[in-house]
Amino acid sequence: MRDGIDGVDAAGRYGFPVSIDLEAFLPRPVPFAAVMAAARSTLAELLGMDETPELHVVVDRRYEQGRRIAASRRLGSAELVSTAIGSPIDPKSNGSPGSIHYEIDISDSKDGVWLMLMDHAPGAGGDVGAVFSPYRTCVSVVVATAMALAVADLAGGEFIDEQIQMLRPGHTDPRHVVTATRLPRGQGAFVMRCERYLRQFPHLGGWPRAVSMP
Repeated sequence: MRDGIDGVDAAGRYGFPVSIDLEAFLPRPVPFAAVMAAARSTLAELLGMDETPELHVVVDRRYEQGRRIAASRRLGSAELVSTAIGSPIDPKSNGSPGSIHYEIDISDSKDGVWLMLMDHAPGAGGDVGAVFSPYRTCVSVVVATAMALAVADLAGGEFIDEQIQMLRPGHTDPRHVVTATRLPRGQGAFVMRCERYLRQFPHLGGWPRAVSMP
């Protein structure tokens, strides 16, 4: 499953265009500001660290053939407080469920995560789903994991890891996943701790091979 998904596109992003996703289902909306605070707290808990890099929410970033063609805009504190994840999303003009896209930048790093919010139809459960698609690096995958766990925990929803499958069998309770996989407290830089977190799962076969974006 891991073979062939570590390619690098023209912009230097791992795994494009194939996505490997971590998901959270949101029975109720939660403020984006609370999500970002909880994500850093969850990330620190998973890695057994006191401090982790800041995470930034970015919008209006566009690509053409894998290259950025539009300047992005970082959401400020006021926008994060006033924006809720999990609120109903207007459907598309053709009647299909609506979606909203964001990117998550990791401070002092070229790693990152794509976030897509999708409004599911009532027949599919009706909840908004948050889909986190990381770059193919240890740093990005661990940040995406922390964010999906934080969102599911805050909203009282489920954490879904069907594609990477860090735990076998999979578990949907976010707090169970945190307590079952977190590293013991220890020394080491953030990047090294991210690699150690994923290397605890031997069935991943050393995936992702890249630890951080060059």
